[in-house]
Amino acid sequence: PCLAPRCARERGRGGGRPNARGSCLGRDRFPTWRCLPTPSRDPLARVRASPGSCDLYDVSDDLTPYAVAWGWQKAILDARLAALSAERDGNEAKDPSSTDEAETDEALPLGARDCLLLVQHPAVVTLGTGSTPDNLKFDPEDPSAPFEVHRTERGGEATYHGPGQIVLYPILDLNRRRPDLHWYMRALEEVAILAMEDLGVRYAGRVEGLTGAWANVRDDEDVKEDESKTSSGGARVTENGEVASTKKKAKGNTTPLDAREHKVAAIGVRARRWVTYHGMAFNVDPDLGDFRHIVPCGIGDKPVGSVKQLLAGEAGVVSSAFGSVMGADENGRGACGGGAFAVDADAGPDPDLMRRAKKALLCAFEEVFETKLTRRGGAPPV
Repeated sequence: PCLAPRCARERGRGGGRPNARGSCLGRDRFPTWRCLPTPSRDPLARVRASPGSCDLYDVSDDLTPYAVAWGWQKAILDARLAALSAERDGNEAKDPSSTDEAETDEALPLGARDCLLLVQHPAVVTLGTGSTPDNLKFDPEDPSAPFEVHRTERGGEATYHGPGQIVLYPILDLNRRRPDLHWYMRALEEVAILAMEDLGVRYAGRVEGLTGAWANVRDDEDVKEDESKTSSGGARVTENGEVASTKKKAKGNTTPLDAREHKVAAIGVRARRWVTYHGMAFNVDPDLGDFRHIVPCGIGDKPVGSVKQLLAGEAGVVSSAFGSVMGADENGRGACGGGAFAVDADAGPDPDLMRRAKKALLCAFEEVFETKLTRRGGAPPV
């Protein structure tokens, strides 16, 4: 059964209609049509085999230093590769994850099955293997630098991690699903999209040509529907039933910041022999003001958002090499959120929203990857 009390599958969006935002995975994979940008291979292809169960190590209620979690990933990856190699060499009769008996066997060694690490980090910035330091707006060697910086093996550009953000690090054997990193990244995006829908975020989807999961991704029908709900005074109703101010666009102005596409989940992955590590960061209620210190994922013209900020109808933060624009004042204080948008900047992440977001993410992960998560406690035994 799903670890969440209510699956995101109950929140199918758009009545099952595909749209211009991408090609679609069919109903044999998901209960409603889910639109994906076309990957390098047939997007309708199913996974090749049932992957069985997946061990879950959840330490997301506490802050885990990035270097510690990075070390866990590499240790689990090595153990998983060794187990798969032994299986291929005939030293193991079959993959333990494919047997019902093994799914309840607490004595299985680390790496015998796929794993999912769920963590929350102290404020830190990571760079991909080919990232440019130009997307850092501070000198990481300066003793007064706001964050530690780690260059990693993953793909992608500068990424911020911090309290209020849930990070998923799946160590998965793609040979048992589909050995295609494009497909895998689309699947992680789907996890975030389903979780956003389950949490009530409007218009969760993808932006063409950009990796990650976004909110406010609207097609023409969505825009017309919103316009019909907008009062003559220029106010609109948020998901919480409150009235949020929406600035009227002057002639020639761009879309108001709060109505633009907001990036909520950032993805950067790596694989060795088709076993994955690194993963996805999902913004629940982080201090969005911290994103002003980087050009997030190298995207300087679109806002970063969070579930908390979006549900309150507020704008996120746009951060480019030339400056930043926020839905708050110059001190980073505004109407909502666990830091940059908090009336009390020390309020911290919303604990209830963090719990609900974790459940939504785990439920979506099980659905998208057709697996059963087996809780193994907190930190992995490495």
